Amino acid sequence: MAVWALGMLLAFAQHACTSQTAIAIKSFDGAAQTDIVAATDRAAVTETSPDTPAGPEAGPEMRPEAGPEAGPEAGPEIGPDLPSSSDALTSSVRTLFSDGFDSGFEVNWMTSESSDGPVTDTMDGTNPIVTLDSTQADYTRIRCNLTGNIFTNVNITASMKIRIEQAPSSTRTVRLDVRQAAATANIFYAVGATIANDGTITKVSIFKKVDDGSGTGNYTISDLADGTLLATPVAMNQWRTIKLTISGTTNVRLTAYFESTPMASYTDDCVSPLIATNGATVPNGGCLADQTGLGIQVEKGIQASVDDVLVTTP
Repeated sequence: MAVWALGMLLAFAQHACTSQTAIAIKSFDGAAQTDIVAATDRAAVTETSPDTPAGPEAGPEMRPEAGPEAGPEAGPEIGPDLPSSSDALTSSVRTLFSDGFDSGFEVNWMTSESSDGPVTDTMDGTNPIVTLDSTQADYTRIRCNLTGNIFTNVNITASMKIRIEQAPSSTRTVRLDVRQAAATANIFYAVGATIANDGTITKVSIFKKVDDGSGTGNYTISDLADGTLLATPVAMNQWRTIKLTISGTTNVRLTAYFESTPMASYTDDCVSPLIATNGATVPNGGCLADQTGLGIQVEKGIQASVDDVLVTTP
């Protein structure tokens, strides 16, 4: 009699445990659902079990129940093993240096020659910036990372935002220097914005400054690649970004950008003589591969502000 009674009880339990009962329990307690499925006929809950979907009609109804309620075993453990495509694309790019001058340029930068114009921590509304004033000097310059204390990479992409606030009396440049020598502000590769006498930015080019080879300790600059003239020159008091990508230590590849648009490119073989901007033929000066300094230079007659210097791996 006891055996007969136990059989009747199990049959009643199987009949009573419908798929509706399984859903109701699962939506409040995933663990309870597991116990029920183990203790009853799985055929009764096949249509709602996340382990054995019953076809397209079972998918949408199950999606909300497979989210937060499904427990940690449904998701977090597999995340690190499945990086997204965007992570894969950006994983090779690293930020080496970033300075928005929030605490002033003095944190990372040093001024250059005593004869240079003044450098001032200023504000653009509520945003801290730095202003370099060459209206009464030949140059105004700041430099950093001369000894590689911030980064040691020579293959980098370096950019900064500039705003021209005072026009020169004749065409000059504002430059962001890379691979700048520690001993002097006069050895570097650079991306430079050309500033006309009305204060407009007219083009962005690639420059290299080297010893002129005369033995007198003088330096000269070469326009390695003259950028395309902008269709519409940028008037004063507008922020714009200039950028240089540089790589290689035997053949140096350089590309200059205005905003995100490439404007000029050049490959320096590091041995061929250069033509200086004054027309003289001068020694190449090498690849500057042992230099890691950065520099910002504003030429004579210009007042300009800079912000958001960024250095990344290429």
